Amino acid sequence: MKQTTLHQLTALVEAGRLPGALETLNLLSGCRFTAFFRFDAAELRNLVIIDRLDPYAATMEAVPVDQTYCVFVQQSRDAFLVDDARADLRLEGHPKRPVVQTYVGFPVSSRDALFGTICHFDYDVVEVPPDVVELTRAFASTFEPLGAVTALRQALDRRLESLRLMSGEIQLASTTRAEAREAFEEYAEPLRREAGRMLDDVTARAFHNSIDALASTFETLAADPPRAASGIGLG
Repeated sequence: MKQTTLHQLTALVEAGRLPGALETLNLLSGCRFTAFFRFDAAELRNLVIIDRLDPYAATMEAVPVDQTYCVFVQQSRDAFLVDDARADLRLEGHPKRPVVQTYVGFPVSSRDALFGTICHFDYDVVEVPPDVVELTRAFASTFEPLGAVTALRQALDRRLESLRLMSGEIQLASTTRAEAREAFEEYAEPLRREAGRMLDDVTARAFHNSIDALASTFETLAADPPRAASGIGLG
């Protein structure tokens, strides 16, 4: 097998393919999950997650950072490695100790300001190869998170544009507002959730407003017809 290099991973990120770079690392790690997280006040926000058992996995909900192993990366601004959580005394009393057994996490910074982490983790004990640990360490240390976040935002914008085009087709194919909204929300709601998890509050609110503006176009359709009376009397 051809050895994956830092240059190859960096090239993927520069091409706007951060998920592809993380997927490559995930396959090498042996862990179920590989993720890119952002520290946001007291919360940890997931921007990208690779789940080898679910290739269509969406981002995770934001969680208090002190309930994650990433808090140790935040506190030390250094790597935090867990081979077997059950045998690791540093994790005594930690809420994730019974759940996450392996964790390999590294800090990601922008201009010396701590931004978040890149990490591998698994519910089972996994022996991550030392060369993969070092490759992930090197990748995290050279990774520019703000550029990657811009690329992720652009991907959301492209999905919003696709939803805009789709909403026109939905309107043409629907006869009532309720019918159109039901079809629209099937695609809009996952995009709302992902924007809410990935973006800061102000940017997410503007993104949600753009989705709501698309939904408002269905007001030109007829309202739902009133339900017919049951015809059952009381006398």
